[in-house]
Amino acid sequence: MRKMLSGTGVLAGTAALILTATGTATAAPVSWSMPGGQGSTYGSFEFYNRSVGVTGRVESHISGCIQAVFQTNPGSAFETRTACNNHTTGFNFTLEADFPGGAASASVTLVRINDNGTVNWLGSRTVNRP
Repeated sequence: MRKMLSGTGVLAGTAALILTATGTATAAPVSWSMPGGQGSTYGSFEFYNRSVGVTGRVESHISGCIQAVFQTNPGSAFETRTACNNHTTGFNFTLEADFPGGAASASVTLVRINDNGTVNWLGSRTVNRP
């Protein structure tokens, strides 16, 4: 009976080690900077095995809204963060990239949201996994 319990402990310890390893970053965070007249965004991507951590801020320099759109590649995960009327919005979230190896790159696109709902492209950056 004792041998069976000790083997179970080893198995549980191995499973915990494997689960912990999947959340470990594969490289240091990679920063982006997109300063602009109407709006700006600054931050970093941190690539993991099956996700990308995103931290930073988006700034509106106008009396209107500026939106940052984040997306992984490959994959279809995306998120948006918006700042309006000369304000700043901070963010810290995770984009899923739930396939072996995770995302090869992540992008951020900055747009101005017009009063009629259309958008004007202000710029974009793609950051490759280190």
